[in-house]
Amino acid sequence: MARIDVGKITLNVEEAGEGPVFIFVPGLVGLLNAWSYQVAHFSKRYRCISFDHRGAGESDNPPLDQYSTEAIAGDVIAMMDTLGIEKAHVAGTSTGGAILQNLAIDYPDRLRCCIFSNTWTKADEYVRRVQTARKQIALSEGPEAYVKISSLFTNGSMQFRYNLDKVMEVERRSLETIAEPQVLAARLDMTMNHDRLDELHKIRNPSLIIGTRDDATVPFYFSEDLHAAIEGSRLIVVEEGGHYSFRRHSDEWNALVTPFLDEMENQV
Repeated sequence: MARIDVGKITLNVEEAGEGPVFIFVPGLVGLLNAWSYQVAHFSKRYRCISFDHRGAGESDNPPLDQYSTEAIAGDVIAMMDTLGIEKAHVAGTSTGGAILQNLAIDYPDRLRCCIFSNTWTKADEYVRRVQTARKQIALSEGPEAYVKISSLFTNGSMQFRYNLDKVMEVERRSLETIAEPQVLAARLDMTMNHDRLDELHKIRNPSLIIGTRDDATVPFYFSEDLHAAIEGSRLIVVEEGGHYSFRRHSDEWNALVTPFLDEMENQV
């Protein structure tokens, strides 16, 4: 991992592999190692890049008024510019999927394809209650309680039962690098403020959408909504996997994405 100055901010970035560029945008946890099982797989054929969000991990923590999904989309473009990347396949999960919506709407020429995983369009009452609860815990109980309660929402019972080592790995790095509660609150606010709903029809990049029926953080109906809004998109609904479906069943997730990427490469 390396901290890279991309202009207005310094991001913690990790690269692996060679070939066409494949960028992974993490969710609200904001940590690049959330994608470790995908990077290990796809780096055999792709130049895989992930990064810690602003306000997470070892990237900079800007002032509290500088957190939005649009700002992080700008960070992605600045990172691509700094690394000399013209276009990339991009995957985003949860908040990363919201960031990817901004990229596809505002910077379509920089994307080869979009892979949306367990993401939403615009926060509804359910998502607002989940995020507000997490925010209240962060501000009242502190970072450790926030990380533990967030794991319940994002991992779900099945990962605690069968993938506890994966859960604890992400929790450990979260606690080692976590920002102050006010930054956590600002990042939670950005998820509730994200709203490109009326512009989703503008997305023309080839798009694969993956949702999970038992997702307790972002209900799978948002994947259906996103699919309906993006013309020509493809939808896959997985029966079990929770919010972190890409980690719970990483081999299955990778197998779903691989033929889509192969098709995109064959179109070049």
